[in-house]
Amino acid sequence: MFLVTDKKIQRQRGFSIIEILIVIAVVAGIFVMVSPSANIIGLTDSASKISTLAGDIRGVYDLAVLNRKPYRMGFEFHTGKYWVETTDRNDVYIAEGGLEREYSEEELAEKEEEFLEELEEYQDLAGEEVQDQEKDQTIPPTSPLVQNFDKLKPPKWEKIDDPEFSGRSLGPYFIITGMQAEHHSRMIRLEEYQEEALAYLYFFPHGYVQRAVIHVAYKRGDLDPDPDQEPYTFTTQPYEGVARVESGFIEVDIREEPRPK
Repeated sequence: MFLVTDKKIQRQRGFSIIEILIVIAVVAGIFVMVSPSANIIGLTDSASKISTLAGDIRGVYDLAVLNRKPYRMGFEFHTGKYWVETTDRNDVYIAEGGLEREYSEEELAEKEEEFLEELEEYQDLAGEEVQDQEKDQTIPPTSPLVQNFDKLKPPKWEKIDDPEFSGRSLGPYFIITGMQAEHHSRMIRLEEYQEEALAYLYFFPHGYVQRAVIHVAYKRGDLDPDPDQEPYTFTTQPYEGVARVESGFIEVDIREEPRPK
């Protein structure tokens, strides 16, 4: 009969405790090593978002020049999402300093309806077509407004189907806290318009991107920047088609000439 002494039982119990302590120590060591790595990955990914936006601004500038078409980038502030749109109209003109904010889709639809109603009134004032019997041709009304209807109506913008610019976003790390381009009369701010904060940046085929400033901050909440982390300031260089990126919140007057690099 095989007997197990108390001393042997104690030794076995002691080894079990040591093994548990070793496992805990190993797990703790792995956690210590993985945590800094996760932070490094997060920092690298967030830096990549900033450089990607700067590169995309240059990319859209090149598209406008190469395809000889106007383009624009749309920015949704609270999500950090941005996208690229274009139009078949080459006579796009953006009034400088005319908008306090961008119009919503509903507001644009209402303005287009108002425009069509006004056009009908001008068509009535212009008179009717006249039939020239001698030359067997129809003479249209001579109203310049009616004749230039296609140039006066707002352009139709559509998102481009290009995988290079699809799904672009500064999230989940960043939000846009403010933006002003040349067609804005003032800074559009996230704190003022909340989830409706939206802005566009226009690119033209002759090699020009609007002068603009974009303030980007680390995200703490859905609509709140993180005050403990340093934000970024993007400033576009109109004829170079690039965005200058600087650390910190920098006040920029877009009516002034760009600062030297």
